[in-house]
Amino acid sequence: MESQEGSSGNVLRWENLDREVLSTILKKLDVVDVITGASRVCITWFLASHNKSLWNTIKLNDLDWGSFEDTYREKQRREILIEINKFGRTAPINFFFSVHCNVLEEDLAIISTGLPNIRKLALPTWRTLKLKSIQSAFSKWKNLQTLIIAQFMRSGGALNFEFRTIADNCRNLTTIKFTYILDKELAKIIVRKLPNVERLSFRCATICGVAVISLVIGLPNLKILNLSHCILTETRYCDRAADMKYKQELVKFGAEKLEKIIVCCSNCTICENVWKYTIVYRSPTPEYRSFWDKQWKTDEIEEFEF
Repeated sequence: MESQEGSSGNVLRWENLDREVLSTILKKLDVVDVITGASRVCITWFLASHNKSLWNTIKLNDLDWGSFEDTYREKQRREILIEINKFGRTAPINFFFSVHCNVLEEDLAIISTGLPNIRKLALPTWRTLKLKSIQSAFSKWKNLQTLIIAQFMRSGGALNFEFRTIADNCRNLTTIKFTYILDKELAKIIVRKLPNVERLSFRCATICGVAVISLVIGLPNLKILNLSHCILTETRYCDRAADMKYKQELVKFGAEKLEKIIVCCSNCTICENVWKYTIVYRSPTPEYRSFWDKQWKTDEIEEFEF
């Protein structure tokens, strides 16, 4: 592509554009477009594609790689992750998977080996991951400070074992968002393993009220707790009025000890959808996928937005 002729009579071409300016333009693209498209235009674009500033944050949250038993998509995802390692090298500090991405042990191995400086990670789990693989990956992320983790499978509480392994290896975690069941065992793990946690979100999760109280009491550095759009295990089979009454009791207790505790109003439409979509279907509907995609990226606590 050529520009109009300048006063000197020279014709400016894209390949002659200042590399820093070109890198700024490439930031507008997603990482897959940079890898499979822009970097292959010419040598100038290839070099600009390796600018470290492009790779500080890896966002795969808009890519639909969630189909199960789809070996083609698994292979495609793995190839992209390998290329991200080559382009990003040690630059990435934020890594966000799509909520519908079926992350496997091989995927974790690729990014943990090539990207050791991750500080903020969004990780969905659609199947049980081997503890050895989790230990190997998270042992390399000693600087991990913010973790957004979700469980989208039927086996309630199954992620407690995985999270205990994560907590053993990432003692610098201070900001955590869970989208799965908070039970007494998970609360115990958090209190024992991660006493420095400052911000917790259980947005759109199923939570045990007793477990919430143990977190408020047991975490001396906890400042902000988000319980918006949650379903309480004590009232999940009761009416919404009983649910809200119990939540207000938790708010009153938490307000005495925390800087902020967040809940939603009694007529919250998001809560209605959480109740509707709490049961995970084997083949999620488009409405289900759209709902959880939005909740995955948003939170009332700013640090969890991406």
